[in-house]
Amino acid sequence: MIANFFMPTRLVHGPGALGRIADLARGLGVTRPLVVSDPAIAATAFYQAALATLRAAGLDVATFEGCGIDARLSHVDSEAERVRTEGRDGVIAIGGGSVICTAKGIAIVAPNGRSFADMTGVANFRNKALPMIMAPTTAGSGSEVSQFTLVKDEATHRKLVGGGPLSFPDVAILDPVTLATLPQRAAAGSAVDALTHAVEALFSSLATPLTDALALEAIRLQAASMRRSILSDDEKARADNLLASSMANMACGNARLGLAHTLSLPLEAILDLPHTIGVGVLIPRVVAFNAPVAPEKTRALARALGVTAADDLRGTVEAIRDALFRLFEDVGAPIRFADTEVPQARIGEMAAAAIPGLYGGAMPDGEVHDGQVIHQPGVRRASVRDARAIYAQCYG
Repeated sequence: MIANFFMPTRLVHGPGALGRIADLARGLGVTRPLVVSDPAIAATAFYQAALATLRAAGLDVATFEGCGIDARLSHVDSEAERVRTEGRDGVIAIGGGSVICTAKGIAIVAPNGRSFADMTGVANFRNKALPMIMAPTTAGSGSEVSQFTLVKDEATHRKLVGGGPLSFPDVAILDPVTLATLPQRAAAGSAVDALTHAVEALFSSLATPLTDALALEAIRLQAASMRRSILSDDEKARADNLLASSMANMACGNARLGLAHTLSLPLEAILDLPHTIGVGVLIPRVVAFNAPVAPEKTRALARALGVTAADDLRGTVEAIRDALFRLFEDVGAPIRFADTEVPQARIGEMAAAAIPGLYGGAMPDGEVHDGQVIHQPGVRRASVRDARAIYAQCYG
């Protein structure tokens, strides 16, 4: 198999990194940036300090601070038009995953002159995105190093995925100061999301030794630092969480995401379940599903989590599951679905809706049957029947 690994984003990480934002912008030739954020981040001292640094360096700064829980198509398209009208020459994001996805969407649409809805899929636009600097304020999505962006169309309730080699951020700034004021619930959900990225990359049929190395070290860093990062004022742990988040996305950006994210997508799009709950609850069950066809990777996952592997695979899977459950519960992340969030009566519908997957698979013509294969690059092929069974396990 011929494999590729592509990661052009420059990482600047460590305490004080955000203070270099103006120099980094100028290094990209950016003098009139649009800074994208949300109301909560816009009120923080580190955000205001970053704006002051940019302006003190003589940059002509405009802001959009209206991002919500999801990156929204209306925001992306309207701000891209503003960027064109005002002659903005770069986009800076300071915020969580939705802020970063909004900023990336703006940077893609602005030089291509259409709606993001017309640019979904892989490399479905001609011109390179505007220069981008991403400063994540959650150690979660890792979107700061990803070529892809996820945008919600409010009118249709669809999640739109688009991107390609021309839309990698140029610089990611990882400064632990951005996590210091993050509420525990948001910090927990973000960290769980990052961990699932690494685990999904590990169990991908497209994984390579390079992506495995990144994934396993990201898992090790997360498992060792997540509790201290979220539950105490530990700057090193926060820095490790941020770095692990980016490493996890480097892994899954090249090896792709698997069954947990595929099964979470219809829950998010149709039932409005938060992404971090969907993937977090699903991942221990998906590990158990994949384990029989990837026993060595299952044991490697156990070691990265600090778990002593059992003599038999089943015991190792149980130890991994219990370790993930304890970790998630310790930081305040859910480990099962509530029927009020994901009605059990609808899991058949969700399993069928998962068939196209994340990467452009098609729904079958005619009636869906239990043996229909779900499009996803995991090491084990999954059917609609398998998906229903995995969903059913998420309530106990």
